[in-house]
Amino acid sequence: MKSIWMRLALVFMAVSASGILISTIFSIKEMDYHFSLYVRDVNQKHKQDLLSLLLEAYKKEQGWGQGSTLKLEAASHLLGQQITLYDRDKQLIRTFGDAESDTFANVNEDMIAITDQEEVIGYIGIRYGNAGAVSLEEHFQIAHTNAMQWTMLALLLIVCLVSIFTAKRFTKPIVMMSEAAKDVAKGNLSVRVAVPRGKDELSSLVETFNNLIQSLQNQEELRKRLTSDIAHELRTPLNTLLAQTEGMIDGVWAATPEHLEATRSEVLRLIRIVSDLDQVIQAEAGAMSISREVVDLGAVVEKTVDSMMAAFHRKKIALTSSVHPGSWVIGDEQRLAQVFSNLLTNSLKHTSPGGEVTVSVINKGEFIEVIVRDNGSGIPPNDLPFVFERFYRGDRSRNRESGGTGLGLTIVKGIVEAHQGEVQISSKAGAGTTVTVKLPARKE
Repeated sequence: MKSIWMRLALVFMAVSASGILISTIFSIKEMDYHFSLYVRDVNQKHKQDLLSLLLEAYKKEQGWGQGSTLKLEAASHLLGQQITLYDRDKQLIRTFGDAESDTFANVNEDMIAITDQEEVIGYIGIRYGNAGAVSLEEHFQIAHTNAMQWTMLALLLIVCLVSIFTAKRFTKPIVMMSEAAKDVAKGNLSVRVAVPRGKDELSSLVETFNNLIQSLQNQEELRKRLTSDIAHELRTPLNTLLAQTEGMIDGVWAATPEHLEATRSEVLRLIRIVSDLDQVIQAEAGAMSISREVVDLGAVVEKTVDSMMAAFHRKKIALTSSVHPGSWVIGDEQRLAQVFSNLLTNSLKHTSPGGEVTVSVINKGEFIEVIVRDNGSGIPPNDLPFVFERFYRGDRSRNRESGGTGLGLTIVKGIVEAHQGEVQISSKAGAGTTVTVKLPARKE
């Protein structure tokens, strides 16, 4: 199987070689054509000059005398042609050039009339041999053709080298990504591909590939953590139930109402965890049942705040609300109440006595914005990107009284998104947390 760089190099070579070959052929043909025109014009000029010289000598000598002979002999020697002089009746006067040579054998004679004021005074016959202008033409054409061929070979060699270098350079990131993908398939999620220089599609592809691996690595860590958290969440109530049940069976303690109530509380905890998990699964699958009713979001927030006011009062935390009138949305009142209940519960758990929690409902026309702000312990920057993940808790102490199951914000996000809204969270460790819920306002 040919590697991708080899196939790319072959494509470059084929395209470049075709262009060079076509250019060379056209160049040779064009040169031959124009040089033939040049030779024809030169020969024509020579004929005109020769006729002018002969006419001048003829007039001077009043006939074909020694002057004409000398000029024809010199021209024959200079041009490498066999020139024959005839009188007006085409009677041979003299031939200049080697008449016995094979150079001019079997060569047609070009007969040209010599005229003086439109009166024919004689003829000259010219035979072009293999020497002179014709041989110079052939020599030039051969030299030109050879030069073009050598140039073509040199260009092909350069094209091959450049194609191989360029193909390898272009495909190197792709080959590296292929090797990295094999490592990822084997479970090595720490591998990364060096991003090539430049801001082109290839560098963007490499960056996207690295981001994908980083995302897979994060998901793998979250999956391991999720498995550990689920096991931890279920292990404690199950162990408690087992210990209580075995104690009753073994007669360690009697099945009193107090013992049965403790068992019941653990069962309720398991039910709550399973119920929360079921809501998370429905939200992530887009199967959460949401009723579509006209809901006054301000009234929902007010009811939720009133129902939790006692809990905040016992912990000595100030809970206040500010509601913009006429904050109508289309949604499920019970689900929306669950959203704000979860958010307020988180604020209650992570705000110290003497703290303050505020809830604001703002009508911004296109959407209704609900802001829950506290001045509690806040969220560390490393934990902030993962707060909406299942079972994620920044506090790894597993204290359920302060940490919960880690599903509250996941459920919040699922319910809000099921209402075509969005939820955002900003926080600073030690300075409190602000959660913003945006829901589409009901259109009149």
